[in-house]
Amino acid sequence: MRLDLRHLLLGLAFGLTYGIACAPAHAQTYGGVVPIYKGGANPIQPDVYIPPPPTPEPSWQMGLRFWASEGSTSYSIDSARVDSSLGSPTSVLDYDGMQGRTIEYTLRAENPSQWFFKGFAGGGWLSGGSLDDEDYFSGQVKFSDTYSSIDGDNMLYGTVDIGKRFSFVTAAGPQIDVSPFVGFNYWGETADAYGARCNGGTLCPAGTNLIAPGSRAIRNEMSWYSLRLGAEVRAKFFDRITLIGDFALLPVAGLYNEDSHLYRDDLGPVPNIQGDGTGWGYQIEAAAQVDVTENWALTGGFRYWYAETNGTQEFVASGVDVDLNDFTSDRIGVYGDVTYKFFTF
Repeated sequence: MRLDLRHLLLGLAFGLTYGIACAPAHAQTYGGVVPIYKGGANPIQPDVYIPPPPTPEPSWQMGLRFWASEGSTSYSIDSARVDSSLGSPTSVLDYDGMQGRTIEYTLRAENPSQWFFKGFAGGGWLSGGSLDDEDYFSGQVKFSDTYSSIDGDNMLYGTVDIGKRFSFVTAAGPQIDVSPFVGFNYWGETADAYGARCNGGTLCPAGTNLIAPGSRAIRNEMSWYSLRLGAEVRAKFFDRITLIGDFALLPVAGLYNEDSHLYRDDLGPVPNIQGDGTGWGYQIEAAAQVDVTENWALTGGFRYWYAETNGTQEFVASGVDVDLNDFTSDRIGVYGDVTYKFFTF
């Protein structure tokens, strides 16, 4: 029985080899220039390029990404309705120039019906930047304007999307994929501000150090929770190069923010100020991907995130609520990643 099976396999292999070798009129060499024959050995037209067959779409893929970015967060607090001697706004805080360096894990999976799941989770550290804190009496008389340097701390974020891919292929153009999706994004940053040097104000003469440089004065912990509605567009050229655009509107973006003023005993234990609100935002990505091999790909891209809201700020110890206005966060940067593709589950 084993000998018969071996003879059968050898016969099939010989027949396949003979068929390929003896039928040049029907064989094609993909990805190169070959002459076209008719009948005998006389070519009927010069060498012709026969393109390779298209690379199949991967069933799932995963990768690692590095994102270098810069971000800012600003907002104002309005306490005038609680105390008429204070300005409107009462305090304006601007966290600016915060450098981010993060590592992400990326994942994408797609079934034969072209429904897909994609997402990423990342985290890393913040460094550099500054905090400007301005305070006003009624009539917008500035009584304090301080500068603090930012040194850390961290950033965590993640996104999950579910959608369906629709492919459009033209005879002369690239393959175009349009993929609407719905998803969720979390974006959190913690910034530590050190020192407090006066830039001016009636109660803060310029050059005065209210808090010594190197002493941690304020910790701000910001968290956004957002619904994503958007679409991804891919255009594939030459079977190896893919241009990618991803736009997501954040129609509902919820904020939770904590401020810990470490030298303000009058505000009670930290975190002594908490804020929340519901706003909106958007997230944009543009990238180019090169398939180095059938399985390995390299990508370089650009990313911009933005969210804003108004809300309420609570002084925890006293239970007093004030208005939280114009709370905005943004982050912009470039990334690079390496991806491995799997064509079967």
